[in-house]
Amino acid sequence: MNKNKIIFEWHSLLKDIIKNIWVIALCGLIGIFGAKSAKYLFYTPEYTSTATLIVNSGSGYGSYSTSTEIADIYTNIFSDPAMKQKAAEYLGEDSFFGTITARTKANTNFLDVSVTAKSPYDAYRLLNAVLKVYPEISSNIFANASLNVLKNPSVPHGPSNSFKFEPLKIGALTAALALAAIIFFSLTRDTVKNEAVFEERVEAKLIGTIPHERKHLTLKDRLHRKKKALLIYNNAFASLRFVESYHKIAARLEYMKHKNNDRVFAITSVAENEGKSTAASNIAISLAERGNRVVLMDLDEKKPALYKVFEKRYNKNFELGELLCGNLRFSEYKFRRYKKTSLYLALNTHPYPESRAGFEDGTLTRLINSVKNSADFIIIDTAPVAFDSAVTDIVKNVDKTLLVVRSDTAPVAAVNDAVTVIENVGGTVSGCILNDVYPDFSPFGMKGFDEGGNYYGKYYGHYGKYGKYGKYGKYGAYGKTASYSDAAEDGEPRE
Repeated sequence: MNKNKIIFEWHSLLKDIIKNIWVIALCGLIGIFGAKSAKYLFYTPEYTSTATLIVNSGSGYGSYSTSTEIADIYTNIFSDPAMKQKAAEYLGEDSFFGTITARTKANTNFLDVSVTAKSPYDAYRLLNAVLKVYPEISSNIFANASLNVLKNPSVPHGPSNSFKFEPLKIGALTAALALAAIIFFSLTRDTVKNEAVFEERVEAKLIGTIPHERKHLTLKDRLHRKKKALLIYNNAFASLRFVESYHKIAARLEYMKHKNNDRVFAITSVAENEGKSTAASNIAISLAERGNRVVLMDLDEKKPALYKVFEKRYNKNFELGELLCGNLRFSEYKFRRYKKTSLYLALNTHPYPESRAGFEDGTLTRLINSVKNSADFIIIDTAPVAFDSAVTDIVKNVDKTLLVVRSDTAPVAAVNDAVTVIENVGGTVSGCILNDVYPDFSPFGMKGFDEGGNYYGKYYGHYGKYGKYGKYGKYGAYGKTASYSDAAEDGEPRE
């Protein structure tokens, strides 16, 4: 596919415009102030006062044609330097600070005489002086011709050389150019904007799509701008399509376990804030709801986030980092049980940079192997590939790796590079989860989700194909739902 092909995605475009609205406003202001500065620095206003005269050459046949010819000659007389000198002498000034212009109206004996000066009053005053002294010069040339004033001069109300670049128009133009540039870069940005782009440009399979879900769940949250974790367990605010999307991904993982005995999955992403921790949490919850015993581990040693998702506090015996750093023995470490489900949590409430030693000395491998004996699935939340080299040590110890790709965030090239890096170090990328995807825009609201969570739009229609994996839910019966003897009940540490 041509990488320069323009991809229109309405939400991505709208988001870019809103995000950069300050740039558009700033460009408009720059245009306005720029035009005003140019006007102040380079523009000198000029004012023109005009009088209309009629030329008469006597009476009789042919007088009109003669008057027309004389009017043409008068245009040269008014432009003569002697006229300026006489007018200056009349005003008692050393020189004539203005420009005299005379022109005849086509095929008539009417003559327009104008004086242009730097102020309205000077233009009016100089023109009156010219009209007072012109008889002294013209009488020596045309004895029988006369000039009569038809329209007296007046003080001009505004400049005759108006500034061509009006500040408001220039500001509007620069703002429009900024908007056009933002639209252009938005449409041509090479990111994964939707499923169509993913299928054509990303060198990995798409195993699931998570639709956009608002994070401000209640009116109070909106007012206080409080964001809560988007968990699907007993969440009255989570939409059906959001919940079903995770159930379908969980069903696919069950199918992979049945087919290849893949039970340990690492969840990672290219960059931060792509939703990998939320995805890992909900996949683990969905697997547990389907009857599987699931262990969810947070191996993001620099910026753990799962403790925020599940709202847990520090307790040494429940800190996975303490175990990996060698501060706890295996017999001392305890898992947290999530409420009364078959989901068990191995979390960190703060960074553990020293836990890298546990990756290298085999502690992590030993932990995973010991948990595999009693768990159906192990879900590991890792750091982003681009931010922590420890991810390469983790993906070598798991069966498959899932890459969370948030729509319109990471460049396509970066996603493909991440897949290549994981595979080059010995890991296996099972596929990608496209997160935070907005539905197609429909002005009449004729598209939507049915009671099964299937979307009647262009990009969500294929959700239904994952329905065949639902039958593998029966394999969850092989996982025991009894809690670990060293796990805390209902999510609270057992002291």
